[in-house]
Amino acid sequence: MDGIEVEVNYEEAHRLLSAAAKQGASRATFNLARMYTEGLGVERDMGKAVQLYHSVSSREFLALIALGRIYSRGTDVPPDPGEAFRYYSAAVDWEGIVGDCEEIKEAKAYVGRA
Repeated sequence: MDGIEVEVNYEEAHRLLSAAAKQGASRATFNLARMYTEGLGVERDMGKAVQLYHSVSSREFLALIALGRIYSRGTDVPPDPGEAFRYYSAAVDWEGIVGDCEEIKEAKAYVGRA
């Protein structure tokens, strides 16, 4: 394995990501949202996760995918096909930037542009 192995410390990760998110770091905000989505070192809180994903959805492609999944599946929020379509459609617009990755295929399949 390359690099240095370190012990997982979600408390420290939460502290550092929160500080970076407060400074406007979109990738940190996205990763903080993932912590809330998956309950990694924090109590699972989809309301907080959705708010964080939404706050960076114009800058983070994977935030759009996460929101599309949350609303299409009704993951701890009421299913909302309209919102899922909106976020997946916005994700498809990133294809020229991110390429034809699995997430683009997922978004295209949802919005019927496969």
